[in-house]
Amino acid sequence: MGRALQSVARSWTTIWWIAVTSIAACVAWSASLVLGLSSPVPAAVAAVLTVALSLNRSLRTGVSLVGATAVALVVAFVLYQAWGLHVWTAGVIVAASLVIGRVMRLGTDGSLQIPATALFVYILGDNLTNEVILNRILATLLGVVIGVLFSLIAHPERPEERITENLSDLGHRLADLLVSMGDTAGERATRREAAEWLTQARRLSLEVRELGQEIDDLGLGRRFAVGSERAAGRALCDQFALIESTCAHVNDIARGIFDATSRGSVALPEGFGDLLASTGNALSIHADAMPRGLDERDPDTGVLRALEVVEEDRSRSVATIKELDDTGALLLGGALVTEVDRMVDRLSGSPSDKG
Repeated sequence: MGRALQSVARSWTTIWWIAVTSIAACVAWSASLVLGLSSPVPAAVAAVLTVALSLNRSLRTGVSLVGATAVALVVAFVLYQAWGLHVWTAGVIVAASLVIGRVMRLGTDGSLQIPATALFVYILGDNLTNEVILNRILATLLGVVIGVLFSLIAHPERPEERITENLSDLGHRLADLLVSMGDTAGERATRREAAEWLTQARRLSLEVRELGQEIDDLGLGRRFAVGSERAAGRALCDQFALIESTCAHVNDIARGIFDATSRGSVALPEGFGDLLASTGNALSIHADAMPRGLDERDPDTGVLRALEVVEEDRSRSVATIKELDDTGALLLGGALVTEVDRMVDRLSGSPSDKG
């Protein structure tokens, strides 16, 4: 039920962001008219591009947009005065704009914004005057300011809280997948079931990668901050590293079971279903404790107790595979134990490997 509510909350966040962005565009358009700017369109566009779910990203986008717009207008004006409007000037505009964007270190989006804007305004021809350039720059700046202000209400939570919720949700879904594999494959897993598990694992990997990109964009742990804020950012990055590595291990487990079903359904060696299920339960408890775990250095006591169960299941599983004569089952069991050991090491905060 909790995870279902979190899913609804994520959908509500998107709806809220769309509503805020739409209102920001309307406000920017109206403000440009009130201030007497000749074109309200650049203001509305700048507001739409600047509104983000974090103030940090909004500011970076806004600064890049204003710089790119100003440079694009100047480039278009200078080239038009020098050569006029010709077919080949389009290539010159794009090349010059991209070079300037790189020199200004506006990033990929900012660098592409310059030639796009320059080509758009180049059609003004003789109408591209100093007044038009100034009005468009002011309109863009106005839209950026409004976009930044609306970014403050685009999300009711701080970026750190939103990332923590997403990490916790990913942890629960990885745990559910482990439990599902353990419960089913402990009896007998079909090729179709193994394919579904592998598909789910790969889908989760994509979501983890996207979340990692968002963390990089936010610069958590690397911002100009000190004390508790910086420590919280680093703790969040550590939790992401744990979820990222866990997702890789779950992928390897799903892949191993899928490969094992190449000749038909397969049952895991005795005890290995319980091992995967108990590991999933430990991961689920860790996901529940993650929000408060950011402020603590030691693992949650509930997680440690769950890991003790995993250790007991591991001991029984290892004792079982030592008695197996089936080479395929022996290799699969050994691979699963290795992946579980690595997950347990991360959950317990220990970098050591078991022999």
